[in-house]
Amino acid sequence: MKKVLLFLRDIIELYLPVVSFTVMFLTFILQVFFRYVIRHPLTWSMEIIVIGFVWTVIFGACYTMRRKSHVKFTMIYDRLAPKPAALVRMLGNIIIAGTFISLVWASWKYSLFLGFQKTAVFRISYTVIFIPFAYFLVSITGYSISEIIEDIKVLKGMIPDSGDRRMAEGAK
Repeated sequence: MKKVLLFLRDIIELYLPVVSFTVMFLTFILQVFFRYVIRHPLTWSMEIIVIGFVWTVIFGACYTMRRKSHVKFTMIYDRLAPKPAALVRMLGNIIIAGTFISLVWASWKYSLFLGFQKTAVFRISYTVIFIPFAYFLVSITGYSISEIIEDIKVLKGMIPDSGDRRMAEGAK
């Protein structure tokens, strides 16, 4: 069961953004070709590009959080010793996790509520377009909680420093 869930997570966070970006990019190229070369703009291309962009950003952000490759403002805790740095990071992740947890149910309900509205050209339900945001909130919350647990281990002395700092020092 765990293998299936990890595979599903890879599909959602890795392969889906790749496919959505590819479709978005090819549609963009097609749109430019039709608009400026053939001089007959496509009516449906903007819809595909917007949906592709939304899905690429949302699902791609989940993957970067998993890999700890996202942008972080580490100016404060990079200058601190490991334990105070872990405390500052932990507080930041608690704020993120708490905020995102509070948004999950409302986002889920709103995404389902939008089901009666459809896009203009393809008649795609807005639920399909925006439900990934609820997944994003759950995913980022889970990754934030795992970082909180890692920082608790640093504070207890179970590990010398967080993975963020070890990866940054390895990159130097």
